[in-house]
Amino acid sequence: MRQSSLPAGWTGRASLIKRIGLGLLLAATALLAGCGETQPARNVLPTDITPVHYDITVRPDAAALTFTGSVDADVQVVRTTNTVTLNAADITFGKIRLDGADATPKVAFDRDAQTATLTFDAPLPAGRHRLAIDYTGKINQQAFGLFSVDYDTSQGSKRLLATQFEAPDARRFAPMWDEPALKATFRLTVEAPTADMVVSNTPIESVAPLADGFSRTTFAATPKMSSYLLFLAVGDFERISRKVGAVDVGVVVKRGSTGQAGYALDAAAQLLPWFNDYFGTPYPLPKLDMVALPGGAAAFSAMENWGAILYFEKAVLVDDRISSQADRQGAFSTIAHEMAHQWFGDLVTMDWWDDLWLNEGFASWMATKALKVFHPEWDAGLQAMAGRDGAMNLDARAATHPVVQPVVDARDAAFDTISYQKGQAVINMVEAWIGPDAFRTALRAYMKKHAYGNTVSDDLWSAVEAASGQPIRHIAADFTGQPGVPLIKVTTLGSAWRLSQRRFGVDAPSREPLSWTTPVAVSWPGQKRDWRDVVSMGQSVRLKGPDGAPLLVNFGQAGYFRTAYDAKAFSRLQAIFGALAPADQLGLLYDYWAFGQQGTEPVSRWLDLAASLPADANPVVWMQVVDALGQIDRLYDGDRGQAAFRTRGRAMLAPVWSRIGWTPVDGEPATAVLLRAKLVETLGRLDDPAVVAEARARFDRMASDPSALPAAVREPALTVVAMHADAATWEQLHRMALASTNALEKQQLYGLLGETRDRALAQRTLVLALSAEPPTTLRQNILRGPSANFPAMTWAYLKANKTRADALFAPGSLVGTLQRITGGWADETIANEALAMARAEGEVPQRLKASLSAAVYRAKVRRDRLGDIGTWVSQAP
Repeated sequence: MRQSSLPAGWTGRASLIKRIGLGLLLAATALLAGCGETQPARNVLPTDITPVHYDITVRPDAAALTFTGSVDADVQVVRTTNTVTLNAADITFGKIRLDGADATPKVAFDRDAQTATLTFDAPLPAGRHRLAIDYTGKINQQAFGLFSVDYDTSQGSKRLLATQFEAPDARRFAPMWDEPALKATFRLTVEAPTADMVVSNTPIESVAPLADGFSRTTFAATPKMSSYLLFLAVGDFERISRKVGAVDVGVVVKRGSTGQAGYALDAAAQLLPWFNDYFGTPYPLPKLDMVALPGGAAAFSAMENWGAILYFEKAVLVDDRISSQADRQGAFSTIAHEMAHQWFGDLVTMDWWDDLWLNEGFASWMATKALKVFHPEWDAGLQAMAGRDGAMNLDARAATHPVVQPVVDARDAAFDTISYQKGQAVINMVEAWIGPDAFRTALRAYMKKHAYGNTVSDDLWSAVEAASGQPIRHIAADFTGQPGVPLIKVTTLGSAWRLSQRRFGVDAPSREPLSWTTPVAVSWPGQKRDWRDVVSMGQSVRLKGPDGAPLLVNFGQAGYFRTAYDAKAFSRLQAIFGALAPADQLGLLYDYWAFGQQGTEPVSRWLDLAASLPADANPVVWMQVVDALGQIDRLYDGDRGQAAFRTRGRAMLAPVWSRIGWTPVDGEPATAVLLRAKLVETLGRLDDPAVVAEARARFDRMASDPSALPAAVREPALTVVAMHADAATWEQLHRMALASTNALEKQQLYGLLGETRDRALAQRTLVLALSAEPPTTLRQNILRGPSANFPAMTWAYLKANKTRADALFAPGSLVGTLQRITGGWADETIANEALAMARAEGEVPQRLKASLSAAVYRAKVRRDRLGDIGTWVSQAP
């Protein structure tokens, strides 16, 4: 029986955490658990020199994919030394000067560490010095460092250039101290064709013509910032803009695309004043550009460069002809996420990549908060539960990691579901626990105190405790300093209940015992009564409630944990499932789908809940059911039971489809538009003959009647057509992709080619993806479809053509691309082969570990659970 809100023995551990700070929490947790392992030393630069200011001049040669540059860095020498070590990758040094005089130091490059060490004959005394280096570099064809994007226009192919430096590729652009805590100011000068527009973080300070058709553009100095936030774009751009207060807000697009930029500009104009108010610190730069590039990248869709946010077009532009409701919502969410970074990440930056979640978790959380304010009709809080569930799914496997994760090398920073979605979920839980007003007060104080500086997680929790007066560190430490998902178990004791905690895991490593101080909210539906406190392992809680009443744990679903009810408690909730709030319906569905896959609860419990969901339930709740049925169908690929499952799946979706249909109904909720798109694609996947026929008929009419496929259903309907395409239809889609000069449409159509279920056509798609035809930045998008539908064939083809694939995806190589195309795998053999290949090339990216561990788990689910699902299917009324 629990007698206190804190578990016994907590005081000593909390004291230890307070002394060491959360940045070192994982090491302390390991020590407390009796683990004697020590963390390897970080790959960081020596601390004897720090940068103060950079003057960088570059001259790109877009045709040759090379550039020349010079950097003049003002540095502070902390203690006398004759060596200068800084970061450099894929750069060749030329002339070097020190304090204005030519110098000839010995230069030693360490390619593995991505550093260059300059050894001078005479020592540099402590104090301010100026180091100048001329150099040459290369322009990449994937989004690393300075990179190129080729795109089609009605006048032929064009090329633009842009930079992507996170993490850590500023060192590919100029020799520098490329670590987030080594902040400095930057002044960038660019020599580029006069006809091109150049964009950077700050406004243009001066432009001078040169004799060869080029101009020299110098930008104003930036505020003190981390190197990975520096930005440059050069190309045939246009810009639309609006003054929002004192800030010049603009959207920069390739020429001819300004008609797709208005939505983004409107969104930014709404968001900027709101962020200024929420954070209590005004946006500090004179301008804020959103720069949209055609194509895509293997690892990201947008980047928060201070004052010049980089997006790929799909993530930010809206074309009324082809952009769906989901595209609009995604664009607004992405814009909000990247604008939130202008404070969380840019103004206040994590000290090292251990605390990446301080950037990404908070930006994700702020984006959801902004969506709730400006588009309440989208039910963003409900939709965010899908991200929380995805985080729990990863967090329940061995491939997880703590939110605050020791990172040895910046190249291993974890840009994944744990940093983003689990980070967001933990913030949401803490905010719900202490209240939104106290939490906002804490964030305002945090921003003011640490502006233009760097922080660790403990700095944030100090501000939260000061603002709320509540000892939140013990909760924060458990949920950010250790991996895993708490499980709250509900046991019925007559008219009482016992709540106990254990760990939810799907494999042996993820079941190692851990305890969390877990905030738990309980209600009795229909009763004006609730209970809130913390629950931890080894100290159960006994609750007394109304006789015969159902008990609902985690009502409102703010907690980051799963809840498992015994049979009696579950049956009481099942009886009132249709009357529960949508968030609580979703919570039960997500939890019992996870339990059913794991095998700790019968999968029939989720199936029964899903089958009993009222047709008029919230569309976001139905989307979980639709998504899970699609997942089950993929598990059945190649199994003879698939046809029977598809029949039952269609029957489950028939009532809601009869309400939703192809045509919008006056007064329907905005989320019904999202559900309609999901239903079209999933019913097509389940071979619904009417939906497949209608999608094909609309496709056939599209050329003469564009209204046949309105934007809301265009992509899902075309996906259904592509799934069921014969060779002639595949060729028709291919010709459409080739002919389109609309970059958004071209990306959509090339991606559709891979959706085919025809093995021969999928093989043609693979050959196409590695051919000279598609734009380089679209290749990984083309590979996703065949990789999901024919994983073994795709893997065999990529292995056989690895040398070519590595060259096409360099410097990220095929290993980097696998992170994005293995999400549909359910094959342990090929997953282990891919993991072995990645290990042979070096450290395996965290996102690839997670993706491949999911493939192994799905293979286990298919092996162990299809029989249970088949039994349920055979018992259909």
